[in-house]
Amino acid sequence: MLMVIIDVDISDFKVVESKTVFRDGDEKYPPIAIDERLDLYINGKLYTTLVLTSAHIEETVLGVLIGDGLVSSLSDIEKIDFDLESRITQVYLKVNIEPKRLFVEDCALLAAKGLIVNSNLKVSWKTIVDIFLDFNRRTISITKGLAMHTSGIYDLVNRRAIIAHDVSRHTSIAKLVGLAVTHNIATENSIVITTGRASSDMIIRSANIKVPIVISTRGPLYSGLTAASMLRVTLISYIRRGDAIRGLRVLTYPERIIDYSKNF
Repeated sequence: MLMVIIDVDISDFKVVESKTVFRDGDEKYPPIAIDERLDLYINGKLYTTLVLTSAHIEETVLGVLIGDGLVSSLSDIEKIDFDLESRITQVYLKVNIEPKRLFVEDCALLAAKGLIVNSNLKVSWKTIVDIFLDFNRRTISITKGLAMHTSGIYDLVNRRAIIAHDVSRHTSIAKLVGLAVTHNIATENSIVITTGRASSDMIIRSANIKVPIVISTRGPLYSGLTAASMLRVTLISYIRRGDAIRGLRVLTYPERIIDYSKNF
């Protein structure tokens, strides 16, 4: 797959050497990623607490704001104050809103308000498989031995891809959304892929930047499947059911996939 790959932050992670954790000091264990808490306030009110790495925090916060539909563009933000010592980030928006966390129960309301991915994108099954294989080679659990989640976005128009890593599947997607916006990725012609199980928040965050196809290298969650169905996102998951069923399966809106085959 001929693409320019932006793998943004592997070298920036805080890690602790395993010999400082395990009493036997056995150096066969890989380094251990450090997860940290960050309280996110919007217009003075606590919105959520993130568990994340210290790498690219600003992009992760931007990804939460845009992915959760709190802002439509960076111009909606007045300023962001980061206090990394106290683990608090204060976001000030230009409009006074009442921030509300989104769950699968909100998807029908979001769809009624217009959060539907009306995309004519058509992608060959071979492209899906190629992205799946390329992404698997780049996951941090393989490249660095760290217990992390990895998410990627593949821009099929500009032939660029961004790979982002974090300790949580939720924050890896948020970071990816922020990076996609700041790197001017053509999201409406892109595919998102993640090592995390596809939950509703991942689908909602992808839909908010108009991504039509989401791939999970794990099995589906009910919330994610429901959100994908309501918001017209094509969801593809890697299903494992013993020897009888094993491989990528298109779960919603298969009409976007050309020459779909269950042989992989």
